[in-house]
Amino acid sequence: MEKQDTYHHKNLKNDLIEAGISLVAKEGLEGFSLRKVAGCCGVSHAAPYSHFENKDVLLEEMQNYITENFSNELEKAVFECKKQEQILMALGKAYLHFFIAHPNYFIFLFGKSRISLDLTPNANSEKNYKPFEIFKSVVIQILSQKNYPTEKRNDAIIALWAFIHGITSLATMDNIIYEQKWEDKLFDFMQVFNCEFLQEEV
Repeated sequence: MEKQDTYHHKNLKNDLIEAGISLVAKEGLEGFSLRKVAGCCGVSHAAPYSHFENKDVLLEEMQNYITENFSNELEKAVFECKKQEQILMALGKAYLHFFIAHPNYFIFLFGKSRISLDLTPNANSEKNYKPFEIFKSVVIQILSQKNYPTEKRNDAIIALWAFIHGITSLATMDNIIYEQKWEDKLFDFMQVFNCEFLQEEV
């Protein structure tokens, strides 16, 4: 019992966040409570209040937790990509892999959380949703190098984000049957559009 109490003392905040994400993904927001989350973690009903004032604070922490990890994965993909012409593919694979590994994150973040994306060309990058801004900055850099028409760049950013997001949505749905690995097919999917700025330079 002493070891179990020590374990929960050290990891309880993250345990509650992860449990909350899973709970909302499976049951929705109706009836969501700190009491239910505590029950999922096997701790007392009062224990969550040492980290979260109420359920709204926990929901915000859940959103921030996923966003931070998502952003870190995208930034890592950009940093580790050695070839400029492959950076968009690396970013797309990181996007896919992150949510395939954590499908409940996708369900909660884009279906139950309060995130907001500003898709207008002159959106404030500091206030906009960080993962989208990471993706956007990479696409802008590629489009600039390819001399893609300025007036069409925002359309391309939105279309590419929607494309990656749509593939990820399919990949995280339990009722979608597909025999191949989504990450491995991403390049083939992109080539269907035959976008000039996606072609590797020789």
